[in-house]
Amino acid sequence: MHLPRPRAMRTDAAAQVGPPGTRRMALSVVIAANGDADQLARCLAALRGSDRRGLDLETIVVDRDGDPALAAIAEAEGAAVIVLPGSRGARLAAGAKAATAEWLLLLRAETLLERGWDATVMVFAAEERNRERGGFFPLEVVGDDLATRLMRFRNRWMGLPSGAQGLVIRRRFLVHLDGVPDLEHGEDLVLARGLGLARMVVFDVAAKVAAGDWPTGPGAVLLGALRIFLFRLHIPARWLQRLGD
Repeated sequence: MHLPRPRAMRTDAAAQVGPPGTRRMALSVVIAANGDADQLARCLAALRGSDRRGLDLETIVVDRDGDPALAAIAEAEGAAVIVLPGSRGARLAAGAKAATAEWLLLLRAETLLERGWDATVMVFAAEERNRERGGFFPLEVVGDDLATRLMRFRNRWMGLPSGAQGLVIRRRFLVHLDGVPDLEHGEDLVLARGLGLARMVVFDVAAKVAAGDWPTGPGAVLLGALRIFLFRLHIPARWLQRLGD
């Protein structure tokens, strides 16, 4: 028995968005920082330009350490900064709670969104049926083709996207799914299980992560496979923390 596949969405229907400036959308981007200021700078740089393409963007960076250098980079890009020494899931949850827009993009600092991500989000949010769905970007692990192929298999056949792929979701629907769980690892799996394959949409614009920011090598692959296998057996994600991402 084959599992249903996540729905694919294309962004070539530009008429749904309209000419620049004719239709606007508010979006809150919540970024879970991990203490790497340079990494955050690259993530924020990839988001630039969206305000000129129809998005009124609110950016919230949630940092666990309160690093002044990281805060300076965030504030220079016009982002608000929250300091919360908790799990990654708790940081994302705090950012979502502080957000003011109806639509959220939950993101990790290591993730770089390709050009065109903003139009993709606008097309997704414009469709009424997507108000109770979640959208994510296909992941490309730069410099590791095997990891990229494994992630595509995981998305297509297991319906378990990684948090590194981002998640576009309406704030009220996220609350309906009980929000982001307080977990350092595995919060993405819990959210994916709550959504289910039928309520997932995969975009055609990629999210990129450098191989150095992604667990690689045979040991990491085996641990990741074991973690997903145990999760599929309904072992609580909280018990799988030591297996990492």
